[in-house]
Amino acid sequence: MLLSITVCLHVVMRSIFNSGILGVYELVQYGMLTIVSLTLAENEISGGSIVVNFILDKMKPRVANVFSIFMYLLMIIGMSVLLYNQIGMVSQKYKNGNITSVLGLPHWILVIIMCIGLFFFIIAFIIRVYNMISGHKHLVNIKTSLDEIAASKQITSEF
Repeated sequence: MLLSITVCLHVVMRSIFNSGILGVYELVQYGMLTIVSLTLAENEISGGSIVVNFILDKMKPRVANVFSIFMYLLMIIGMSVLLYNQIGMVSQKYKNGNITSVLGLPHWILVIIMCIGLFFFIIAFIIRVYNMISGHKHLVNIKTSLDEIAASKQITSEF
């Protein structure tokens, strides 16, 4: 909401005074970066992502669940490598003294925000895999995937 108000004030000031708020484009860019980075994990835990199951629906339930667990584990490994590289980038940005062009915000702070979001995203994947594995013993021959079981036991957020 703060970003919306800032953009509205910028538009009004440009139309009335021919001059907007200095650095509003950077504020919006980095504000959206922060919002998206820090809400990825909550979106994953709450099941807010669109899941396309047309391939998994054609598999037997146990095979589909093992395949899903394997894919989530691959995502955890891939995201962990990405997090490791991002952490290395924090020190690089700090040492180089990189700053944004208009407001002079240090880049390393923005990379730390991305690292925090990515860390919680990895934790959300680990929680999903744990829920899938712990729910695996409840599958008999029914056409219920572990994704559906995990979604039924969602962790609700206060946000």
